[in-house]
Amino acid sequence: MNISYEQVRTFVAVIETGSFSAAARHLNKHRTTLGQVISNLEIETNMTLFDRNGKFPVLTEHGHALFRHAKSLNDSSIAFENLCMTIESGVESNITIYHSGLVPSEMIASVMMDIRKEYPYVNVHWLHRSTDQTRDSLQTGETDLGIVLLDNNTQGASSTDYVHLMSMPFKVVASPSFFPNSKQKLNARDLGAHRQILLEDYNDISRKIIVSPNIQKIENISIFIALLTLGEGWAVVPAHIVENELKLEKLIELNVEELNTKLRFPLAIWSMNQSQSGPIRSKLIESLCIHARQYEDLTLQM
Repeated sequence: MNISYEQVRTFVAVIETGSFSAAARHLNKHRTTLGQVISNLEIETNMTLFDRNGKFPVLTEHGHALFRHAKSLNDSSIAFENLCMTIESGVESNITIYHSGLVPSEMIASVMMDIRKEYPYVNVHWLHRSTDQTRDSLQTGETDLGIVLLDNNTQGASSTDYVHLMSMPFKVVASPSFFPNSKQKLNARDLGAHRQILLEDYNDISRKIIVSPNIQKIENISIFIALLTLGEGWAVVPAHIVENELKLEKLIELNVEELNTKLRFPLAIWSMNQSQSGPIRSKLIESLCIHARQYEDLTLQM
């Protein structure tokens, strides 16, 4: 048995368009040629796939049995063709991004919408990793880009290109009941006397924001927020992850004497060999920078 891709594609087109004429227009073929392709497929499979007695072809029982598999094979073949054309044109087929869990999920979604407008077939892998893992993987080539939260004194890992994404705003928050006199100004001593909840993703900035000797580390952001709203402790948090809780007054922003300006830490893009960057990696960096702006101004909106 020697079934060709053309026969499978034609079989699927007739079913999906509902007639030989419509399928011929869809595939840019003559109706007679298309009919012969189907006849050859029926000879090759030794099955009657369509009942042609009426105005429109009707799938036989054998045709129904083959359609789902033919459709899958056809879709895979089209994807293979598109991948070949993508690689031939110099466009990346896969991009891997290691990122901090503090990167706003809505920002990632907006970036992917931009990418899909121009590059519908590329696979972009977004993987949560620590700063150290990102640094090491960039050196080995395991990842293409890294999005990391940094200490203000740190810019890039060795041999990496650094692109400033935004100065991520942070707030000092707690549940309304955690500090009875929360409307008054608190100082570092007041905070240090109570449990501080710390996200594991803080990495390099931890030493800048740890005030209390009583530290409780949490990895998952949802659990982190749930414990904060329950009054488990106070925390220094990115403004965007507590935006809803502050609006609903499940959390309140604490007024801290020592903070004369808004607390911010840089979120940056790390990459290797930027001069050899492909079009999708360049587009990702451009889109990330554009969509990051709304989060940098978040403290002004709340």
